[in-house]
Amino acid sequence: MPAASAASSEKLKLYFEEGLPGFPQLQFFQLHQQEKESPFYLLASIENPSVEFGVIEPFPFFPDYEFKLNDVDRESLRMKEDTALVVLNIVTIRPEGQVTVNLKAPIVINLENRMAKQIILNDDKYTIRQPLFTIGAKVANE
Repeated sequence: MPAASAASSEKLKLYFEEGLPGFPQLQFFQLHQQEKESPFYLLASIENPSVEFGVIEPFPFFPDYEFKLNDVDRESLRMKEDTALVVLNIVTIRPEGQVTVNLKAPIVINLENRMAKQIILNDDKYTIRQPLFTIGAKVANE
């Protein structure tokens, strides 16, 4: 699947026609990059500012990550054959300090019309809790 970069320090307004799973009533989100040239972004609801997600561009971390969109998903994103897309995945910080990424349900963004959709893949090779890294490692006192 071709993917463009979402790399821009400007906020990108997105429209999720079906909302996100668990938040079907929220359709408008803003995406902004945490730091210039970083793969980390913040996806925040415009309608409910308390709803926000950390997301990443998966390819710097998982270069072999790939999937195919079915016709229903392509139509719901109003895609053409050469549509520029961005793929993002939600990141979660677990209580034990492990940071995981949901590769099972990527967010696909059509850059031409700013329509977005979280796609749940039927492929069992991807998990919702793929380890990314661990934070807060303890340092021994000397």
